[in-house]
Amino acid sequence: MSYTGRTVTPLAAALAWLLLAPSTGQAGALDDCFNQVQRPGQASSEFAPNEAAEDEAIPLGDLSPVADFHPETDRWTDRHNRIRLSVNLGVWLFGGELDIENTHVLGLRLGWEVPGFIGIRLHSNFALQAQLEVKAINGAGGVSSRHADGIVSNHGLSLGIFNPELSVGGLAFWAGFGGSLWIYDFNESGILSDGDLQVNADWSDSNISGHIFIELDYKVADIFHIGVVYVQHAVLADHTDEGRFYSLNGVDQSVDTGRNDGIFDDIALVGELTLTLSIYF
Repeated sequence: MSYTGRTVTPLAAALAWLLLAPSTGQAGALDDCFNQVQRPGQASSEFAPNEAAEDEAIPLGDLSPVADFHPETDRWTDRHNRIRLSVNLGVWLFGGELDIENTHVLGLRLGWEVPGFIGIRLHSNFALQAQLEVKAINGAGGVSSRHADGIVSNHGLSLGIFNPELSVGGLAFWAGFGGSLWIYDFNESGILSDGDLQVNADWSDSNISGHIFIELDYKVADIFHIGVVYVQHAVLADHTDEGRFYSLNGVDQSVDTGRNDGIFDDIALVGELTLTLSIYF
């Protein structure tokens, strides 16, 4: 009995090792495979010692479409929804039918802008030394021209659109359209003397207009930009049908010699070219 027991015990131990050892190895390999699939790059070094650092998992939620990034837009500024305050210095080029001499202009503009997308702007510009051509009828019935001094102002609203394809480096290209109100106020005393009689020039009026504009800005610093703006105004100047007689010598309009008849003839053009200095908030 003792011989048989001593013989069976080693045989049983050897058989148990043969049966269990392969299973243990297979289980370890399966665990490594599972870890590799579930957590790439974190599998055991025994299974993939050289691939752990190269197979890091990237959550899909952290990816963003390439189309959301536009280098010309994103490098223009790192802030959005900005307030822009601008000072305008330039000239107004009046169409001949308005009888106003070309003059310099000074103004302010307040805008809410989303750089790289769109902007809404309010502006007020002033010509403080404008000159209006008027015609006076002298005592002999002749007509002579004079220039009356006055003020012309323009107040309006514009919608600007940023064009990233035409904006490179520190340059930004804007274009847009809008509408505005023109206000004229000319009042000069003693513009004409007829003996002891002093004739005054007195005329006030207003017109509406539409306009389109283009603007090229250069970013000196994130909060300070300079730019050049050209605006083309189309003014509904129905008063041009009255000729050049503006409450002068009691004559309000040329008799039977109206130059413009109809809405299209009443449209007068005004060009505006300005240098813009802007601060962003």
